[in-house]
Amino acid sequence: MRLQGGKTLSVRREILFEALEDPALLAKAVPGVKELIPEGEGRYRAVLELAIGPLKGSFRGRVLLKDRRPPESLTLGLEVQSPLGRAEGEGRVELLPQGEATHVRYEGEARLMGTLAGLGARLLQGVAQSLAEQFFQNVEKELRRRYGEGGDSGQGERD
Repeated sequence: MRLQGGKTLSVRREILFEALEDPALLAKAVPGVKELIPEGEGRYRAVLELAIGPLKGSFRGRVLLKDRRPPESLTLGLEVQSPLGRAEGEGRVELLPQGEATHVRYEGEARLMGTLAGLGARLLQGVAQSLAEQFFQNVEKELRRRYGEGGDSGQGERD
């Protein structure tokens, strides 16, 4: 299953790139994350609680950040499993400057096995697209909370 899209966030790309590598921010931004524990550079152990169509479950696995090109792009990988099946995916995220904002372009592929694979491509495509949009909305919300409008690290509240 292919996933692609884009979103413009009102934050500078340097700040956004740093945020995508921040485990505390990722734990707040990734939908369904219950636990995100660093295991080394660019590697995290993850526990997620997700509802996918009529199925709801706990997924355990790994999140990987690789092919880093600060502040331009990186690749996100995900490998999780649950009693419902297994999911693996990888996506390239590009950060394109637009003045004080950043246009995020993402493209990737996911593979589903087990009961998850039987749900049907249309349902899963919609769920995946919705989760990606929610993720970037959560990132922007958290950056606004930390730094104020525009993601300027010199302003606003800091953790």
